[in-house]
Amino acid sequence: MGIEMDRRQWLKTGALAAGGLLTGFSGSGCRDTSEAQGMLGHLPSDRSVVRLKSNESPYGLSPSAQEAAKNALALSHLYPHSHYAELKSMIAEREGLTPEHIILGAGSTEILVMLIQLYGLQGEALAADPTYFDFVDYAEKANCFLRLVPLDGNFVHDLPAMEKEINPRTSLVYICNPTNPTGTIVAQDRLRSFCERVAPKALVMVDEAYHEYVEAELYGTMLPLVKQGVNIVVTRTFSKIFGMAGLRVGYGVAAPETIRHLRRIQRNFATLAFPSLQAAVASYTDLEFQADVFRKNIEAKRYLCRELERKGLFYIPSQTNFILFQIDQDARDTVKAFEAQGVLLRGFPFRDKNWIRVSIGTQTEMERFVSVLNHVV
Repeated sequence: MGIEMDRRQWLKTGALAAGGLLTGFSGSGCRDTSEAQGMLGHLPSDRSVVRLKSNESPYGLSPSAQEAAKNALALSHLYPHSHYAELKSMIAEREGLTPEHIILGAGSTEILVMLIQLYGLQGEALAADPTYFDFVDYAEKANCFLRLVPLDGNFVHDLPAMEKEINPRTSLVYICNPTNPTGTIVAQDRLRSFCERVAPKALVMVDEAYHEYVEAELYGTMLPLVKQGVNIVVTRTFSKIFGMAGLRVGYGVAAPETIRHLRRIQRNFATLAFPSLQAAVASYTDLEFQADVFRKNIEAKRYLCRELERKGLFYIPSQTNFILFQIDQDARDTVKAFEAQGVLLRGFPFRDKNWIRVSIGTQTEMERFVSVLNHVV
């Protein structure tokens, strides 16, 4: 089993499965098509609004990253690409690879898009249902045929079912681990075995955007497979625990040959702004700050889970900085009711039920969320 549940949550999951929850996904994925309009009146500078919609870190940049970004402004009249080597070397050294195994992007989403263009369009792509909404959205925009396989009864990637769907036209397999929007993980041994079997048939992309938040011991990164020469790309981002969502820094790790293919289609020779690059360098080494954010995320998430249980609301145990829970009323109407109270969430239908995804904010923000929850739900 890919997630750890207490007995109460496990029994609820079984009951929901028996009741037909786990059959079929309706709607247009998790993407909120009205997001642009809905955010116009809620700029990031509006401190009265609690932003629990996009899985951003509420703790911002580390002090060292802030200082590095400020100092970089003095050189922002120069193109930054000559400075890429420092960040790539730091990542490569930590992971036991070479800089030739690393590609930087404006968030890991840029690399995701390149993989769809370079590999997905060679044939067809395969992913879970539901999965990270941007993967589905960009595949549709690129006219990439996308085959979707429902998550299993524990809201985890159904790897056996996915493997059965692989055919001679499959050219890209996408695994989001931990997955968005359910927050579950695939156990390290199971995913490693899957990748080793599937990679000779199609490139496997493992999206590890929430890697730094995972508590479970059964989880493990797939980066060791890159060292073994397996046909795989692992992506990471600075948007989550590093608090750099607005600075747009991410990276991909793969065999040097795959990296060379990606660099040939990267449309901007300097995708990272210099302040973003320098902030990433400083943030990457600030392990104390990362540990502090990790601890605070756990504490606030546990508080939220206790409150959801107190109200009798089913939620999926999460290894990320968000929780997905079910409600017995229209999800989008509920989101609007929260927004009227200054709390931004994401709601969507999932297998004929209504779900709310709430990002883990500070303890104060979670207490405000619970206060509104008690009136709205």
